[in-house]
Amino acid sequence: MSGEPKVWTFYSTGEAYGAVQCRDDIRDGDVLVIEREQVIGIAHTWPFALTEAHGMFHTLKDQDPRSWDDGKYAPGVVVAEREAERLGVPLTRAGATATEQADENEGDRA
Repeated sequence: MSGEPKVWTFYSTGEAYGAVQCRDDIRDGDVLVIEREQVIGIAHTWPFALTEAHGMFHTLKDQDPRSWDDGKYAPGVVVAEREAERLGVPLTRAGATATEQADENEGDRA
């Protein structure tokens, strides 16, 4: 990944998830902001939330996102922290792998 991760804003986590899957301009490690759902996440094949609220995103478990995958997502975490502070959204999931799928009954669908 080169340069600082971009910040992408979406209406819903479902919309963001679909965009990550389909758009070439969104790169792994970019930051996904869904203000109305209070979700801030990281773009990945399976986008994952860094916030307690996660909508359609996957959640993290038992790992620090800064060191996960040899630190590949650390720059995005830094940018996500800035966005969270700007919006007043707590990043309470910063400490966990993007393997647990979000509850299919929770959140919006694209």
